Amino acid sequence: MALKDELLKYFTRNPGEYTSGEELAKKFNVSRAAVWKAVSVLKDDGFDIISSPSKGYCFSASNDFLSSEAIHSLSKDTDAPVYVFETIDSTNNYARILTAQNAPHGTLIVANHQSAGRGRQGHTFYSPKNLGLYFSLIVHPKSTQYISRITPAAAVSAVHAIEKTSGLTPGIKWVNDLFIQKKKIAGILCEAISDFESGTISAVIIGIGINVRPMKFPEELDGIADSLNSEALSRNALAAELRNELLYWMDHLDDLSLMEQYRRYSVILGKEILYTINNVGYHGIAKGINDEGNLLIEKEDGSIQILQSGEISVKDW
Repeated sequence: MALKDELLKYFTRNPGEYTSGEELAKKFNVSRAAVWKAVSVLKDDGFDIISSPSKGYCFSASNDFLSSEAIHSLSKDTDAPVYVFETIDSTNNYARILTAQNAPHGTLIVANHQSAGRGRQGHTFYSPKNLGLYFSLIVHPKSTQYISRITPAAAVSAVHAIEKTSGLTPGIKWVNDLFIQKKKIAGILCEAISDFESGTISAVIIGIGINVRPMKFPEELDGIADSLNSEALSRNALAAELRNELLYWMDHLDDLSLMEQYRRYSVILGKEILYTINNVGYHGIAKGINDEGNLLIEKEDGSIQILQSGEISVKDW
């Protein structure tokens, strides 16, 4: 990895902190002149790096713009491309275009703003400029045996990535939403792409939207949605950690610890929930989540309803 990429990785993980040129030279086993030259290249690339003769270098917290270089520098075990957009209709829509062009496993699309962000069941996903991370990852599953675990894997990956970068631990509301204090802060939309000739799934697009900065929501979301409310969190670091986590779990979908973690982070187990089947509303107690990701609901008569998909709500939330 080039020195400028090593420095970018270090700076992105330590925003707002000064590090002397001497310390950086020792850390990367190079000369101070090499550090100065690499920092100059990063500045030319548009990164705001403060230089102080007495303190050293500081990666300004104002470096909030999404950068393919920064995401690459923090990514593990993949050279797949990263596409960054200031504005796009939907990252999942663009991922579909790239999938048709045989985009490799791990290809990532991120945007600063979505004009037509999509959620499950035809819902929209509020995607204002500069305030969230709008993310789609293209993966090629090795088999379809554990395809039902991809959405749980996405939820667990998002929890882990948020924990690592912000220190916050969201809970998972089955099947695909992340909540903090009973308010939604992230949503997940996984879409399978089929091969017409073979009739098999050739790729899956994992779309994740995370509300990062403090934001004012439209009236219909007021009191329902929230964000991580972080001014300092690096969205580049969050995107890279999210990709790293997802690519790990795509290789370990057979690991039952995945579903154990999904259940551990659940915020609905043991609670009374409302759900709909064929446009008829029901209620029951969320008793468990099986290893395929299906929700087990205890009905009033004591029998168990297995819910494979759909929308639920928690009573009294």
